[in-house]
Amino acid sequence: MQPIGSPDSVKNLVHRTEEIAMNSPQLAPADRLPAGLAKLLSSELPPLGPGEPQAAFAAGLESADPAVWCGSGSPDSPAAACCAAGLWLWNGFLDRSHEISQEIDTAEGSWWHGIMHRREPDPGNAAYWFRRVGRHPLFGSLADAMQQLAAGRSLPAAASWLATVDRWDPFRFIDFCETARCSGDSSLQAFAQEAAAVEWYELFHHCQQQAADS
Repeated sequence: MQPIGSPDSVKNLVHRTEEIAMNSPQLAPADRLPAGLAKLLSSELPPLGPGEPQAAFAAGLESADPAVWCGSGSPDSPAAACCAAGLWLWNGFLDRSHEISQEIDTAEGSWWHGIMHRREPDPGNAAYWFRRVGRHPLFGSLADAMQQLAAGRSLPAAASWLATVDRWDPFRFIDFCETARCSGDSSLQAFAQEAAAVEWYELFHHCQQQAADS
């Protein structure tokens, strides 16, 4: 067995993560992430709003070896911190995620920071942090992922734009999430949660690759 921090194990970790994400239509962590990462996360998709911290996962996150998400990359890199911010955020620990992301001076750190404020919900503050993200290279692939999520589905009218989006618009997505959260329409809310989970996976995989290369 390869040691967890070996170069080959890092490549296998990232490739396996990407392979699972591309080949599975499911959105639970066990369907999208290697087992060592999936066990750190609640199986339920995060809510659009703040929700409640999933206390059962706190100890696991506190004690987790950063090599689980960054391999032999530096656990002190901004990208590794981004991964940690994302993990805490998935499990509903918004304050803890915020403490981490606000100290990361990268586009990815601002993106996690923006998602946290979107969930608070504080859409104005979320928009500020997404302005700091700028035109991120993930915007193209994220738009493609949203089209795949929407393909062949009968979508609520408010979600129809995601079926044809060709360049990600984080500001429109803030408005969409807020509309869905306040709508009382369970089908719209469920789809918005799925879309937000797709965004989470795309960003997490990107940060994981950066962390492994650090």
